[in-house]
Amino acid sequence: MAESSQLSAGWIGRLVRVLVVFRGLVLLTTILLLPSGQHTPVVALAAIVAALLSYVPLRHWDRVASSISRHPAYLACEVALATLILAAAGARSPFFFFTLGTGVLAGVVYGRRGALPFSALLIIAYDFVATEGFPTRHPLHDAQSIVFIPLLYPAAVLAGVVARELIERGVQTETLLRERTEALAAEHERVRVARELHDSLAKTIEGLAMSASMLPRRCERDAAGAAALARQLAADASQAAREARGLMFDLRLGGADMSLAEAVRGRAQGFAQRAGIEVSCDCPVGAASGLDANARHELLRILGEALANATRHGGARHVSVSLADAGDRTVLSIVDDGDGLAEPVDVGALKAAGHFGIAGMHERARRIGGSVNMEPGPDRGTVVTVQVPKPAVQNGPEEPGAARARESGGGWITQVRELRGRRPLAGSPKVRP
Repeated sequence: MAESSQLSAGWIGRLVRVLVVFRGLVLLTTILLLPSGQHTPVVALAAIVAALLSYVPLRHWDRVASSISRHPAYLACEVALATLILAAAGARSPFFFFTLGTGVLAGVVYGRRGALPFSALLIIAYDFVATEGFPTRHPLHDAQSIVFIPLLYPAAVLAGVVARELIERGVQTETLLRERTEALAAEHERVRVARELHDSLAKTIEGLAMSASMLPRRCERDAAGAAALARQLAADASQAAREARGLMFDLRLGGADMSLAEAVRGRAQGFAQRAGIEVSCDCPVGAASGLDANARHELLRILGEALANATRHGGARHVSVSLADAGDRTVLSIVDDGDGLAEPVDVGALKAAGHFGIAGMHERARRIGGSVNMEPGPDRGTVVTVQVPKPAVQNGPEEPGAARARESGGGWITQVRELRGRRPLAGSPKVRP
């Protein structure tokens, strides 16, 4: 709530400055239009003091806001000075609009608690000037001057009150919307991390546990087999450690403080160092900058699997990675010089045979509304092309309310109602990469 109060104060300060500038222009116009005979020292002094009183909130509102809002005497003094100038200029002079601006200002600064006192004060001041006939000594007793025109003061004060309350309500709603959006983002992140742990590290650790449970019996019956099983356990433990490091690496690269182009370059360079191959990367700064965190993460995981396949199955020594925007889609390409594909890829057959890597790439792409195409290279090797729609047409699991919260600041009430109606994500498909 403290943040909401600060934001409200900021917007109220902007509105106060606009009103002060408006009143200053009206004051200047009134002084310039006054007949020369009415340029008395009293009027000049009142105008100077009114200008100084207006200058303070214009330049130093952040410093004096709390004092002015606690002490209505400030605006009461302004009303007294305005009455003096109105008496010199006449009730039907342009200076009337200065007093209307004072009413709006009172409503903005003091809210409902100042509405009635300042409305009454402004009506009394105007009727006094009109009925006494200042400055020509021709009193105004018609209904328009005595009744209807003074009613504009309560309307002006009410307008200020409504503006203040709309600002406060809007800022509070915007703060709530931002908090809900951040909570949704955190929920997405938790679901994503849980899915990654389940799909990779958890399965490896489960295999370790099963093998370890078999080791005592194997030691009793078959020493040679037990030694082989122990070696397999060591290999599986190393695999689990690699998967844990890879997951932490992906989480770091998927952070919001790093662009997708930088993350792709980091992933490619890290793989080149670990695998001992050459990886070239063409990822211009700003490419695919509009993708959300979920799409970024899935693209990085697809890239990691494609790089691993290029060396593990294709024996590639050089891989080219490129990231670019193509119309309404983002395209990630991985081209290697390995052995290439012996036949077209059948995802269903691969899953049935227990080869989940390539199948996982297709599943990840579908989660974010994209697609993966694998085909032989022009000479040799394999070309993997991943296409993902940009946010405007993206079909990924990002919450609609969160997307609109990023794209615009309007529609507060509708967005909050949508977000309040959401429930935590039920989960995601479990696919081994």
